[in-house]
Amino acid sequence: MPVTDYRTRWSGIQRRHLHNATPFTQAREEILSILEGKVVVGHSIYNDFEVLDMLHPCHMVRDTSTTRLLSRLAGFPSKCYPSLKTLANKLLNRTIQVGKRGHCSVEDAQAALDLYKLVEGEWEQEVQNKLRDDDAPLEPSFASSKHYMQDEYWPDDVIADSQ
Repeated sequence: MPVTDYRTRWSGIQRRHLHNATPFTQAREEILSILEGKVVVGHSIYNDFEVLDMLHPCHMVRDTSTTRLLSRLAGFPSKCYPSLKTLANKLLNRTIQVGKRGHCSVEDAQAALDLYKLVEGEWEQEVQNKLRDDDAPLEPSFASSKHYMQDEYWPDDVIADSQ
């Protein structure tokens, strides 16, 4: 479908970025292949999954927008779901998503991953407790920062733009 709104303010994408771009169906298949069997960390990533028409197992998703661990750590009420920008500022002392060029996906991903790392142990314990039977022995978590996917998938020009 032709693009009618690039939402550059939020996406950072401009018309020039789509010249010679990988077709959506091919990109989707590559993304599904990369994410298969992986724990996905991000902020409000249900939006990304929806666009990709993708179902990822709930126990393999670490969405920093919905965990109460980060809200509590930041001092917000339990029903509050702060933005990535707010959490990064409050918990990481990092200013992100500023300027007119739009959000930088690399900067956002790094912030979400760093937020996850703040509560990783407690979060993984919660996941393990939900997954195991009451009588089953506690096993090491299948997900931890030792198992992150390498950044080999970031295009060089995107990494350079974020630094």
